[in-house]
Amino acid sequence: MQDNALAFENEAMQNMVVYCVAVCLLLVAGFGIYNVLNMMIYEKMKEIAILKAMGFSDNDVQGIILIQSFVIGIIGSLLGLLFGFLISYAVSLISYESELFSSINHLPISFNKMFYILGLSFGLLTAFFSGYIPARKAARIDPVYIIRG
Repeated sequence: MQDNALAFENEAMQNMVVYCVAVCLLLVAGFGIYNVLNMMIYEKMKEIAILKAMGFSDNDVQGIILIQSFVIGIIGSLLGLLFGFLISYAVSLISYESELFSSINHLPISFNKMFYILGLSFGLLTAFFSGYIPARKAARIDPVYIIRG
């Protein structure tokens, strides 16, 4: 540990950078989901107003938008995890030669299941939070005002 203190310090810094990049990517994905749902609400205002005029409650309309948000989140998270796994597996096959670490002949990649579970849960949480505001907006639509014009 004392002989390779610099290498371990660099590893901690690299892990922090990787986590910051991952959080930024999730924020960008969240804004993407928010924009998609927000534009969908503006395009479907008349249909939402008709549903509310037919007797759908605010919770029903909000539930429909949140289900759409979860579908986007599930599909995006699963595709992202699959793509990430395939890229990680391809990187783990690359041969690596180092004078510092002579016992390593390939790049060390961790395929810990906890990383995938955390990625899926963060993806779903991001989808929920980015869909909640448009869902509230859709639930507050006044059907009389929209249908009149």
